[in-house]
Amino acid sequence: MNTLFKRIGLISKPNATDISATVQSLYQLLSDFDLTLLVDPETALHIEIPSEQVISIDALGEHCDVIISLGGDGTLLSAARSLVGKNVPLIGINLGRLGFLADISPAEMATKLQQVLEGAYLEEERIILNAQIIRQQKIIHQQSAFNEVAIHRLNSPGLIDIDTYVDDKFVNSQRSDGLIIATPTGSTAYALSGGGPLMHPSLDALVLVPINPHTLSNRPLVVDGNSHIGIRFHQRDQHQAQLTCDNVILPSINEDDLISIKRHDHKIKLLHPTDHDFFNTLRAKLGWSRAPQP
Repeated sequence: MNTLFKRIGLISKPNATDISATVQSLYQLLSDFDLTLLVDPETALHIEIPSEQVISIDALGEHCDVIISLGGDGTLLSAARSLVGKNVPLIGINLGRLGFLADISPAEMATKLQQVLEGAYLEEERIILNAQIIRQQKIIHQQSAFNEVAIHRLNSPGLIDIDTYVDDKFVNSQRSDGLIIATPTGSTAYALSGGGPLMHPSLDALVLVPINPHTLSNRPLVVDGNSHIGIRFHQRDQHQAQLTCDNVILPSINEDDLISIKRHDHKIKLLHPTDHDFFNTLRAKLGWSRAPQP
């Protein structure tokens, strides 16, 4: 069979022992297409494939026309962070619970994946964040985040003090467990559990969600996607704070550090089956009522 994509990469959930059957089925399915297949080392553990077709995730981004992620949303998030700037689209095969990002189930894989590879798909771009820790006017660390950047208290029952700025304008000081800065993609993740609003993934916006603020007037705030978010942490009573980007823990932050968060210059491109419906996923994930019957 023919496909629009001539070089396809596979990325699998790491350290997973129960996905071999699905990986092997996908490998067999792709073998029926006229294409070159490359896999990351984790995927190679589940199939027999020549060693020259096993390369790093970074290299997959350089050599593939599209990359298929096998796992859950976490696997796709990790792949997306590794592929920022590569301009290679991602397709998600969901091996866990229903996902917001990985939306093709193993049961539908043969039919829907074939349709996507033959050109019947919906394409969307998602914004991604870039977080920097700036110490004494020098960037000591930076990390991308697909869902959110979060600062939160570390190993202490006490609250932390945070000053927030948007485009260098002071917003507020808050005493809380922390603060989440989320993309529209991340609005259905950690930010949702903090009481943040649900945002359509097509929006060019960011949401700031306080974590257990010590005042009822401190509410989530939605700002333009071009906004520059600045955060300073105050070490009240020697309480420590930690910064995370999705599930990546960044180096320790000090009281005088500036945490700078901006929209990344590049976006993540996702490919979905033609029947992909964000609102249908919301209904299924959040237990909303069914759509009206015709």
